[in-house]
Amino acid sequence: MDNKQIIEKAAMTLASLATGGKMNDTQFNTFYRKMIDSPTILRDARTVVMPIDSMKIEKIGFGSRVLRPGVEGTALQDNQLAVPTTSTIRLDAKEVIAEVNITYDTLENNIEGDRLYDTIMQLLAERVALDMEELIINGDTSNDADPYLKLIDGIRKKATSHIVDMNGDGVTKALFKRMYAAVPTKYLRNPADWRFYTSYSNELEWKDQVVSRQTALGDQTLQGGMPNAFGIPVKGIAMLQGYDIDGAGAETDIVNDAFLVHPKNIAVGFSRNVTVEVDKDIRARKFIIVLTAKLDVQFEEEDAVAKAIKIKNTIS
Repeated sequence: MDNKQIIEKAAMTLASLATGGKMNDTQFNTFYRKMIDSPTILRDARTVVMPIDSMKIEKIGFGSRVLRPGVEGTALQDNQLAVPTTSTIRLDAKEVIAEVNITYDTLENNIEGDRLYDTIMQLLAERVALDMEELIINGDTSNDADPYLKLIDGIRKKATSHIVDMNGDGVTKALFKRMYAAVPTKYLRNPADWRFYTSYSNELEWKDQVVSRQTALGDQTLQGGMPNAFGIPVKGIAMLQGYDIDGAGAETDIVNDAFLVHPKNIAVGFSRNVTVEVDKDIRARKFIIVLTAKLDVQFEEEDAVAKAIKIKNTIS
């Protein structure tokens, strides 16, 4: 197959992908699975496919003791009955856009064996997952400097109830201990299911401290195992970006945040109404694929989240 035939076949494949602009159910399901399998916070969080742009998620639970002393032949009094608490959270999806450029050279390497469609979907899913992670973490509707991050408030801004101020101190066991203690104990039923989320550099710093102990756990961590702190995995995420602790601009003043949260407490809504549009730039010898979607993020229970701020973001 010569270059002309490759480009013609690619054009037909991309035209099929973008028919009507909107993904069909098969295309959406394939894309959605690839997206949430990408190595971002989406892999851990609870993702919700939204059939409409705005929807409510109902919550129900018991916030206090439900068991009472049992007396044979005697029913509980009205004031002893357990009543569940109910509430809702709302997801209001905002439109976002991702662009993927596929060069003719890339097509030449992937056109054989009908692999082009899978390649396109994989590239789109990886790009969208990373962009979504940036928004669901760093989104801030008061951020006038970045129109993209201004779309929604992310988990960084939404976590307000239990703040641990490290005031420029680095990653130590004291950090994780303080965060652990900050979460109300009623939520920590199975700590192993929770996660400490931090930056990649701070995850690496903690790994280095664990490895330096020269224990079996240290060896396991050195070989690529996920480090723990007080029985809870410590995981780095790409888009947890650092910031200047005092605004002076010195590199040594860069700090970061961390979260202690059950991953399924993070609800990421993603609209089913995904559209794909395709164009060809013959001068740059590439295809341009533009995807638009809508998303939002909420904590199902914000009280069950601890956030540490101003953690030194350097490797010692």
